[in-house]
Amino acid sequence: MPDAATLAGPLVGPVRTALNQSDSSIHDPEAARKLGFRGAAVGGNNHLDLFAPLMVEAYGREWFERGALSLYFLNVAVSGETVQAVAQRPSPAGAQIRVHARRADDAATVVCEGTASIGDHSRSELRTRDLKICDDASLRLLKGVKPGQLLGRLPLTAQSSFQDQLLKTGALNEVLDWYVGPSPWGAPIASLNATSAMMFRLLVGDGERHHHDRISPHLGDTLAMFGAFEIAFHRGPVYLDRPYEVEGRVVGVGDSPKTEYLWWDATARDGHGETVVTMRHLLRFLKASSPLYAA
Repeated sequence: MPDAATLAGPLVGPVRTALNQSDSSIHDPEAARKLGFRGAAVGGNNHLDLFAPLMVEAYGREWFERGALSLYFLNVAVSGETVQAVAQRPSPAGAQIRVHARRADDAATVVCEGTASIGDHSRSELRTRDLKICDDASLRLLKGVKPGQLLGRLPLTAQSSFQDQLLKTGALNEVLDWYVGPSPWGAPIASLNATSAMMFRLLVGDGERHHHDRISPHLGDTLAMFGAFEIAFHRGPVYLDRPYEVEGRVVGVGDSPKTEYLWWDATARDGHGETVVTMRHLLRFLKASSPLYAA
């Protein structure tokens, strides 16, 4: 028998065109096809904001204070394809729900799936998922990378210039008024994409040739793709241009036929040392792009 959430009907977002916003080789059409993709791959971070209006409809503005979105990516969307977010309605109010994004022209093709929640994130998609981590001794690209390894600790901001660029180019898929003007918390807040970008900049550092250098000396120019994202607010929202101390640590490493992969967590704290937002992220490094796996 259908449950109350099904009877009420799902929350469905508008159809949006996926845009490639990177000059990395995996996002270049010709290079991406050589690696087996249909075209220029769209980074998973570009899908996060599809869900923001649905989260506000499901949980209210408090979702940006203590809500979470936890997604595992199943299929790559390429630039120009249309994508649509879908979420259950919480039943009872405040309950964790299932969410997914699908190809708008082929609803059976699920780009990502997972959970959304408010308050308690302990049963989220990525917190309960088998991460399939392995001993690093069997790896080439991530050899020596251990769970608990510190990836850095830096003062970082969610940059208004970055968010403005997303808005200008249309890459911010769902625009809330709170991103560009006064919000319920006063100042404009960071979108989910801008929040994830702040956390990910921890891996870039200053003066390093590759953002992979903080992870492993064996990675070099190996291409990577995003495999999962969890953004969880604890004392949100995240404000634009406000400094946070961001720390990242390795959760585990693993291996698949085409990739070696890294699970890592990032935590952003405010000036009082309080955790504002956390991110769990999966980076997949493509073996075909590394000389360590050359035939």
